[in-house]
Amino acid sequence: MKQTNYSDQELLDLLKKDIRDAFDMLYYRYWEMSFQLAYKILQDVPASEDAVQEVFAEIWLRRNKTVIDNLKSYIFQSVRFQVFKVIRHNKIIAAHVERDFILNFSTNEGEHNLALGDIKRILDETVAGLPPKCREIFNMSRNSHMSTKEIAVYMGISPKTVDNQLNIALKKIKASMASSFVLIEAIIALYSRH
Repeated sequence: MKQTNYSDQELLDLLKKDIRDAFDMLYYRYWEMSFQLAYKILQDVPASEDAVQEVFAEIWLRRNKTVIDNLKSYIFQSVRFQVFKVIRHNKIIAAHVERDFILNFSTNEGEHNLALGDIKRILDETVAGLPPKCREIFNMSRNSHMSTKEIAVYMGISPKTVDNQLNIALKKIKASMASSFVLIEAIIALYSRH
């Protein structure tokens, strides 16, 4: 299959005939656009790549079952749906981490104080590692208790930019905390044996 100027509809027709090259052409035609859309919302390269891969995997798996009138629109909507699934999944994980943290660290006061000290240190290190603008916005929000609108006015930026920066900060903090909880629990388990 050497011709590369097939229309989307022609490629979809070939795809229904199980022609793998047609899928490859669709993939290369729309991967970058799909990734940019996912990344614009998620701000996370691996999560964005996974979301896009899931969309294209579904296109391949459902090639004989799905009726697609406008491929670009279909991919756009599928990527948005997949991104929102990722966001929903991450919120569920964050809720479980928080619940497990409360359950696991409320048993022994000594262990609890050790864990809180470690958590404070991890939080401080993570915030210090944020990009300067992101760190400044996060500190205004959390330490100075400024609203999104107040921060936007103070910094001369849009409230949407403030929200985006806060989301980036919180995502990095959650990731840092989640990976550190395993280490903290291991340390506590080690010390509680002696």
